[in-house]
Amino acid sequence: MKFSSFAVALALAASTSAAAVPLATSNTAQTESTSYEIPGFFSRNCTREKMTVRKEWRHLTTHEQNSFLDSVQCLMNKPAQSGLTATTSRFSDLQALHRGMTNTVYADIIHHVGQFLPWHRYYMHIYESLLRNECGYSGPMPWWDEQKDADSGNMWQSSMWGADAFGGNGTGSDYCVRDGRFSNLTLHIGPGDEDTDYCLRRAWDTEKAIANANSTALEKCNAYNTYAPWWNCISNIPHKGVHTYIGGVMADIKSSPGDPIFFMHHMYIDRVWWKWQQQDPINRLYDISGPTLNHTANVEPAGGWQNATLHYELSSFNIMPNTTIAEVMNTQGGYLCYGYD
Repeated sequence: MKFSSFAVALALAASTSAAAVPLATSNTAQTESTSYEIPGFFSRNCTREKMTVRKEWRHLTTHEQNSFLDSVQCLMNKPAQSGLTATTSRFSDLQALHRGMTNTVYADIIHHVGQFLPWHRYYMHIYESLLRNECGYSGPMPWWDEQKDADSGNMWQSSMWGADAFGGNGTGSDYCVRDGRFSNLTLHIGPGDEDTDYCLRRAWDTEKAIANANSTALEKCNAYNTYAPWWNCISNIPHKGVHTYIGGVMADIKSSPGDPIFFMHHMYIDRVWWKWQQQDPINRLYDISGPTLNHTANVEPAGGWQNATLHYELSSFNIMPNTTIAEVMNTQGGYLCYGYD
């Protein structure tokens, strides 16, 4: 659905009426217009001074990197609260939420649907909120510049794959990750719909990961000027491709958030959307369309396929209050208040 500038103004006005879910702190306030923001699209509840900036992993200080990883491990050590099946920690609440959204009575409602990007933006907000409010994280939220590494020909060059961070590729016949801060992680949700104990696994396919994440792949998607073809392209190439070719847990669409790299990947995908919106905010900021049910897994409903609109409700099984697509379209709209470096 594409909106006129008048409709965008109305949507902006509506978004300012809702306060953002409070975070424990704000970092990197901006004092002048920068590429971190969409000029003119701040709101009453999100000003330049309040806005946080999500930073590429290599732009964090060593202290910030360690603090972030400590906070992720904090979520892994906190007891589950969601009541979802097989959860053992607050971190597993997030994994169970994602799997649950792929297994609703309507099947998968977060992939191959118009709300794919809005829901995952909401999901990243939940992740950030838990890190800040329950584990005291106060630094920038990190993302991984996949395009940069793919273009270099060295997909795994980032320090985030180091033994002092997220760890590297899996080894041995079981592809378990045996280095890094999460080398001893035991997952209980998955694979797929199973609930078994298994290790964090990765099985890199470098050549195919590069082909799906490089500038050529991204430019193919960015040639589209409207949301409908653009999100389909992003979903199927850089999003799905990097999931698949990191492999292991990441290749399991249902339970993929069991690998903490999931959130680095989806912060990047969210940034790709944010940048695309920035190119033409009047026409793109509130452009939404696509089916609300996954066509690949469902027979067409008797009433026909329903299209996503700004009023569509995004749910998290009460981990956080529900919100609407309208509230997450503008990252400076008040419910959200961030940009990217």
